[in-house]
Amino acid sequence: MRPILLFLALSACARPAPTDGAVPACPDDGRVEVGSGGSRLRALPESGGELPIVRGAQGGIHLVVGVWVRDLPLEMALTYRLEDLATGERVGELTAVALSPGLFSADGARYQRHPDLLVLNNEAPDVTRFAGRTVLLRAEARAGTVVACDERMVTLVDPG
Repeated sequence: MRPILLFLALSACARPAPTDGAVPACPDDGRVEVGSGGSRLRALPESGGELPIVRGAQGGIHLVVGVWVRDLPLEMALTYRLEDLATGERVGELTAVALSPGLFSADGARYQRHPDLLVLNNEAPDVTRFAGRTVLLRAEARAGTVVACDERMVTLVDPG
């Protein structure tokens, strides 16, 4: 019985995402790295980072993020999600972007995609509902059968 459980646990990293809504853990293979946006893409620590909440010109609130990718086909689907670590609920809108090579820029041995906007709430944009929340920021790249992702634990902050 134990060999079967071990096989199932190890093969979970190579399987496509489950269809029941559960999100598998990201393998630490370094092919995707999510970062914070602004005028340029900046690295985020694995935990303890901050993402500023941006007030849009039309009243919406969002986060500006991006990714670096390496050793992946650049024809991919990129999905971002935020999950509140205290409650487990999804925060804001799930953001999916279809990408092609022309939407990346070279950055040494890797490519970067920047900026992407994660909408927090267009219906009732209230920064106080989000500021101070600690969330798991996840970026997942799917290129054919290849799946790579990265997660960072960040606090959403109101820059004032």
